[in-house]
Amino acid sequence: MLNEIVNPGDFLLATPALKGGYFQDCVIFMVECSARAGSWGLVINHQVHMPLDEVFRKNTKMPNIAFPWETSGAARQLHTFFFGGPVQNSDPFQKLSVSILETGASIFEGAYEISKGVFISKIPLDMELPVSKLTAPQNKTTRMFFGYSGWESGQLEEEILNGAWEVSHPIPLEVFSRNRDEIPITVNKFRKSYESYRAR
Repeated sequence: MLNEIVNPGDFLLATPALKGGYFQDCVIFMVECSARAGSWGLVINHQVHMPLDEVFRKNTKMPNIAFPWETSGAARQLHTFFFGGPVQNSDPFQKLSVSILETGASIFEGAYEISKGVFISKIPLDMELPVSKLTAPQNKTTRMFFGYSGWESGQLEEEILNGAWEVSHPIPLEVFSRNRDEIPITVNKFRKSYESYRAR
């Protein structure tokens, strides 16, 4: 029944029923939908701006991987991250994992394609991360997420049927080909931007 309602690659739009809660005005990209194992996805419109070196520890054994300002001489800059949801893997913050969403192709082994041209990877923060590739000036679409939004078996289906979420079906590659630094889109703006894709 769940996969008749929502599938990986779909988007959940928060309805007014969620006003005042964590998910008010959230847009969630669904990654897994399983009636047996549960479902999870990533909030795509909660941005946070942080220096890369407050998130990723530099690996001194890999001198060829540097933060952008170390090689360009530019000022230390903030990077756009996203809070994917309230579920975290561990505490404290430095031990969390990060979900990486890439378009076109992935630089990570084990990444899987959620929708045509949209890839997801989950990595620990102490991984030897190719920061320079993910944050290169020409790469404006890769998104990094802290946490995720998860539902137990049957929970998401119940919430959708009770009117908490509207399921939307835009083409994910069109959504994620936009610059990650754009102003976060609201549910209403998302709905208007992708109205033509709502019905299959």
